[in-house]
Amino acid sequence: MKILAIETATEACSVALVDGDQRLQRQEIGARVHAAALLPWIAELLAEAGLTYGDLDGVAVDRGPGGFTSIRLGLGVTQGIGLAHDLPAWPVSSLAALAHAARPAGYSGRFLAALDARMGEVYAGWFSIDQDRIQPIGAEILCPPGELKVLDDGPFIAAGNAFSNYGPELRDVLGTGLDAVQAEAWPTALAVADLALRTDAVAAHELKPIYLRDRVTG
Repeated sequence: MKILAIETATEACSVALVDGDQRLQRQEIGARVHAAALLPWIAELLAEAGLTYGDLDGVAVDRGPGGFTSIRLGLGVTQGIGLAHDLPAWPVSSLAALAHAARPAGYSGRFLAALDARMGEVYAGWFSIDQDRIQPIGAEILCPPGELKVLDDGPFIAAGNAFSNYGPELRDVLGTGLDAVQAEAWPTALAVADLALRTDAVAAHELKPIYLRDRVTG
């Protein structure tokens, strides 16, 4: 499978191209990176891989939750590519992509992915991980960090920039089951590409963002 993947839902904008064992990625962290870098990175990766849009099997994209403006940018570019070249699209959760990117090698167990949603809230999703297999546990949520609920007393690990900004509050409510945290981890386009293989494809015009709140911020 030849997959172009786009991750713009967070501050860590990235683009990846996966063709069998060839795995290429561009990534940079910054609030103003996305609009300037996205299309040039795509062109660079296609040229590096010796491919054209017509060679692709589809485009995977982070559908959120995340920043309103940045999600729209990624979905808009994906829709444009898909419609122009008759390619399907795979919408992937930013929280699942974070869990996939941040999981330790060979890890099996439960995983909490948590991103700063601004406005004093976090996006959070629980996952069950069996090495490379990731399954959501319940629905993705938006809540103040102090209202995040643990599943039970069992052990788990966590990742995401919510722990950089709300670490004390989150650790207080998550309790002793929290074994380890990767606060500097981000979703990546390579993770989006990997998860696309386990996601149902849709027509590009059917892509829809997931914001988890009615009032959105960029």
